[in-house]
Amino acid sequence: MLLAIILGIIIYMVLGMVYYSPKVLGHLWINYLNIQEFKTPRYDVLSLATFLTVSILYFILQWSEANTPFEGLYIGLLVGVLVALAYAKDFVFGLGENTGSSLKVYFIAVGFHIIALSVIGMVMGSLL
Repeated sequence: MLLAIILGIIIYMVLGMVYYSPKVLGHLWINYLNIQEFKTPRYDVLSLATFLTVSILYFILQWSEANTPFEGLYIGLLVGVLVALAYAKDFVFGLGENTGSSLKVYFIAVGFHIIALSVIGMVMGSLL
């Protein structure tokens, strides 16, 4: 259990660093959000949220008896789509307008979570 969660956290962080790097989608994300000055994120909150997300995915995989990489990928993808739908609901009710962000920012953000949760689910599914 602990190995799967630690591995999931590492995967989430590495994928995030690659996905949001300037050479992949980071430059677009910064431009679309019109960020002029980078502020250091609250790593305590970020770390806790990552830990909880990965842990909950682990328990969903365990509960659903997903014990192959394909089953893990499938469950991870479903959880990623659920996150995307939750973001969409907030976006429709003003999150996009009130923050000045666009649908492009939405797709970049949810795309990361769909990819990351799918990969993490696949890896965890192979460890269960």
